Amino acid sequence: MMKLNEFQKYEATLLIPYEKYFELIYETKYLLEARLGSNRIFIARKSFYGCNRRMAVVKANDWYGKHLKKVLGHALNTMFIDDPLNEVTYDEGFVCTDLRNKYLDDQTIKKLLEDAQGDLGREDSITKGGVASGSVKRLRKRRKREVKLTERLSQTAGGTIYYKMAGQRVGKGSRLKVTKVKLTSKSLNKARQEVIRRGLDKFESFSNCKSLAAEKVNSENKAA
Repeated sequence: MMKLNEFQKYEATLLIPYEKYFELIYETKYLLEARLGSNRIFIARKSFYGCNRRMAVVKANDWYGKHLKKVLGHALNTMFIDDPLNEVTYDEGFVCTDLRNKYLDDQTIKKLLEDAQGDLGREDSITKGGVASGSVKRLRKRRKREVKLTERLSQTAGGTIYYKMAGQRVGKGSRLKVTKVKLTSKSLNKARQEVIRRGLDKFESFSNCKSLAAEKVNSENKAA
């Protein structure tokens, strides 16, 4: 783990169309390290330092906006920053617009898309010089999974707790009718008490019925 006072080096690669490069020279915006590559694209590299990739992206973006944006336009199709510490990883909380996940080089995008397994794709925008965007977009909506608190209680990503209530059987051999009931409680203990108070557990037994029964006795004593 890096300390806050340590700085990691991140390398930004600039892909500049042939005509735009000479516009920069006309504007006295010199990139002396630039070299002409394939497809009449000039390639320049510049290093930035930060305690993490997000900070390096902020610094690179500020520099680009001050020196190059007037001639080259938006940086998304021009500037690409590497990921030496593998900070760009896909998980359930991945946010495409997070600066940590912007201005991605080709190698990082390929690895990210492989890890995402179809959840992400490349941004479609491509410059006249054939340079693809360094951004990704979400192809499938983020799955909002509920957390199972107990056999009957579950909680959504937004914090709402539901109780899975089983009703009476309608006929012989029929299944129990199950209904999800929204609770007002936001914690497990209060949700258990609410279930008892509202009589939602009327047709089934909790696995921890002893503790629930004790809670019910305590609540009745307090009420008395």
